[in-house]
Amino acid sequence: MAHTHEITADLKGYDDKLEYGHKPIDNSDQSSGEELATLDKGFTDVISQVSPEEERRILKKVDFRLVPVLSLLYLVAFIDRSNIGNAKIAGLSTDLKLSGLQYNTAVTMFFVSYGFFEVPSNIVLKIMRPSRWIAILMFCWGVVMTLMSIVKSREGLYAARICLGIAEVYHSSPLLAHAANMTSTERLLPAATYLLTIWYRRYEVQKRMAVFYTAASLSGAFSGLLAYGIENMAGIDGLGGWRWIFMLEGLVPVALSLVIWKLLPDSPETASFLTKHEKEFIINRLALETGSGHGRVTNADKINMKLIFAAFKEWRIYGAWVMFWGNTIGTYGFTATVPSVIEELGYSAADAQLLTIPIW
Repeated sequence: MAHTHEITADLKGYDDKLEYGHKPIDNSDQSSGEELATLDKGFTDVISQVSPEEERRILKKVDFRLVPVLSLLYLVAFIDRSNIGNAKIAGLSTDLKLSGLQYNTAVTMFFVSYGFFEVPSNIVLKIMRPSRWIAILMFCWGVVMTLMSIVKSREGLYAARICLGIAEVYHSSPLLAHAANMTSTERLLPAATYLLTIWYRRYEVQKRMAVFYTAASLSGAFSGLLAYGIENMAGIDGLGGWRWIFMLEGLVPVALSLVIWKLLPDSPETASFLTKHEKEFIINRLALETGSGHGRVTNADKINMKLIFAAFKEWRIYGAWVMFWGNTIGTYGFTATVPSVIEELGYSAADAQLLTIPIW
């Protein structure tokens, strides 16, 4: 049994949003043409509560549609950014004559562009549909990864890694998930986290993010297994095993990009798998969420300079930086070097690829 919730206070917050340049999004039910009764549209008599059983059913419906798709995206992206470690022992260093710190430099080049373009990329999410933007980025990073198979020099490898970093900016910084459902000053988040925050309440995001983030560990196992199989193609058409690794693992996101925009829901307003009643419930429960202590927030929030400056003054952001550094320095250092470490213990390159699997 659904209940309606009469909102008689805090409507001033919506006037404040208009004063600061916010513009309500189109909350019409785009799958049926009906207008949704939501707080974003100024309705005061809205569906905000259902029975616990009904709430679990709706959230499970969202879970099965959203979380597996995001996990698949992260798995594929992590394989493509970290397979350079597998390629290194499959002949990359020998063919490109890498020595000293040149391999480390190639690994680092990815993160230079990755960090620089992260914020601009996610501002685009406020302009166009996330599913389409993510599909575009997926296609781009797949093309870059595929073309890495034809590089002839270390300079070409550096350039390819920089381009890969630009294309993969959509899904990083999962540790910033704690900012879900805060005010818009704290929600300039990468795309995958951003998508979760427009579907779930503040304290519901963490569990979904944990499932989503396990894809990074799975990708390490898959990467070793795939590299083992693909490396055996060395010599076909005169190409080294490492070139086949880049080529075939790059074609996967290219293929996925052609369908992912159909599978990935952008927002509750446009979700074809939800009924009008379910959409209104999802939207309004988020609008009424005040768990952050910063007041209510809606998916209609827009970015402006006042909020950008406020984000730079938020101490929690800098705390998240430290947490994320502690996590990623170990993760990426391990990912880029563990195949080489195992090989240097005396194993063949093929066995080293397989032995990375149980570690992950």
